[in-house]
Amino acid sequence: MRILYNSNFKNNLLLKLAIIIIVPAIILVSCQKEDFTPEALTPENTEENLSFKEGQTILGKKLENPYTVENMQKAFDNLQLKSAISITSTHYYVRFRPKSEQELETILRDTTLTFYSYPLDVEIKRGGTHFHDPSISEKEITWQYTVVPVNYIFPKVKYEILSKLFLLEEDNELKKLKSANINMDYFEWLQLEEEALRITGNLPEKTIKGNVLKSSSWRPAGNVTVWDDRLTYSQTTPRYVFDHWEYYPCQEENWDAPIAQSFQEPILKSTNLIAPIDDDPTNPGDPIETATCRRAIYRSEVGTTTSTHRLPLVGVEVRARRWFTTHKGYVNSQGRFVCDGTFIYDANYSIEWERWDFDIRDGSYGQAYFNGPKQSGDWNLDIEKASTPKSFLFAHIFRAAYTYYYNHNNWGILSPPERDGLTQLLQQRLHIAGKDTEGQSHYFDFNALFQAATVVVYSSYNRIYDSRDIFGTTIHELTHASHWYNFGYTDINWLINKRITESWAVGVETIVTRAVYGSNNYNSMYQLYTISDMTDGNLDGYTCIVEDLIDDWNQSTYNSNRPDDQVFGYTLSQIESALPSNLGNWWTWRDRLKTYSNPTANHLDKLFQDLK
Repeated sequence: MRILYNSNFKNNLLLKLAIIIIVPAIILVSCQKEDFTPEALTPENTEENLSFKEGQTILGKKLENPYTVENMQKAFDNLQLKSAISITSTHYYVRFRPKSEQELETILRDTTLTFYSYPLDVEIKRGGTHFHDPSISEKEITWQYTVVPVNYIFPKVKYEILSKLFLLEEDNELKKLKSANINMDYFEWLQLEEEALRITGNLPEKTIKGNVLKSSSWRPAGNVTVWDDRLTYSQTTPRYVFDHWEYYPCQEENWDAPIAQSFQEPILKSTNLIAPIDDDPTNPGDPIETATCRRAIYRSEVGTTTSTHRLPLVGVEVRARRWFTTHKGYVNSQGRFVCDGTFIYDANYSIEWERWDFDIRDGSYGQAYFNGPKQSGDWNLDIEKASTPKSFLFAHIFRAAYTYYYNHNNWGILSPPERDGLTQLLQQRLHIAGKDTEGQSHYFDFNALFQAATVVVYSSYNRIYDSRDIFGTTIHELTHASHWYNFGYTDINWLINKRITESWAVGVETIVTRAVYGSNNYNSMYQLYTISDMTDGNLDGYTCIVEDLIDDWNQSTYNSNRPDDQVFGYTLSQIESALPSNLGNWWTWRDRLKTYSNPTANHLDKLFQDLK
């Protein structure tokens, strides 16, 4: 439970008993739909001039699917291709309807598949932060759309096959129909695809028939940053200078821009057809097979250094989708992402706020997204606080969760609930709710019984949070999740003995947030409170015990009413290891700390007594 310093909660026995009685009711109330209502799809609220608006993603018309076996056969019949092939199903376009989190986990664990909560053969009229089928209750899991190979073994989860598809797959840098074992030239595939798009009315207007074979493909890439109220980020931007031409036979063209080792930046490439060389005797007169192509190779040089409040959203997965093909890339420490494949035509960019171990929900239910534009070329996204406050909240929750999950070893502490290990088949991804409204952030393990997010982070509590507050609050609640997961705690343990759980959570919050934001940007206020402030119930179990065990500052020197802190030198790892199990108490924590070699251990009794 996250309570700010000016909390007026009274921690008395009567309140504890009352809470124990009404916990189920509280949880039920927290699961009521209050922030996840799909917008009515009316002309008045679509705002077609906007490509993105926070809220429900607005879908447009259903498109005729060019990749069905039937339409591909029609396209093949219209063309005179040299390959003698049979147009048969290579994939199925399907949707799953999981009835529980366990069933959802069953399908999501297949990392070869990419799932969407909205259909893939429907126009996206306006991007948003979530989508839920309006015909399904908001407390139930909505349809999950994906593409599976024809040899996919369906799990025991409700599903529907929507279309039988004829698709090309990539095998490393070689293009071939590997799943169907069909020998088809890649250039023929491009012709076939273009014709299928044309006859179904999906060919982009700017495309001239046949021109696609002479144009380079493009690799989705770009930058993703978020505004930070406190931190500045210094970045040196490289510039690219022409170095030389590289010549090669045109038939070796793989249509992929090579990736530079430095900066993970696509090398700028210009592919030009030059006068044909001697004819290949096996393919006389074929200009494509006999020509030489060239591409410009660029070298990177150090550019200018700039400072900004825009931080790279390290670790965020960006997806670029065109119909049933998705390419992905992760944002690096410079804020840059480069996807793992290429396209010929425009693609839909999006962010799904998740990683393997956790995801972020737009409210208690429903996956959070940032559905970006449909375009070719780089997508450069700067998430602002004023114009996109909900996405600002999601982004800083993600930063904190990514830090805790994948950098917790920096502090020697344990991870929040993971999906790996001996129990991975039973472990679910941790759900974190982001709610852009005022409320008290918390961790309720019981929420899992109702398929609601167990961690809830609000954007304000008595005041508007800034980026540091969101980061610190998320760390606090994830510390509870880690404590419950690793030490066998439950919500009942929290109700009975908040002093251990809240003191540990505020300690981790203070140390980790200070490490990220710097000591000048994050000073714990709890060390400035008196003993009575922290022990009479006004702070509801929050104390400065963890920070006192680590630092060498004795706050009682300046105010005798503060705790007498003559203890220092313990590490966050030692303090966590000394935490008692769910049967232990405040004094168990103290006694287990005494087992470590520390010259100030003889002062532990006084410090724990002051803060009991």
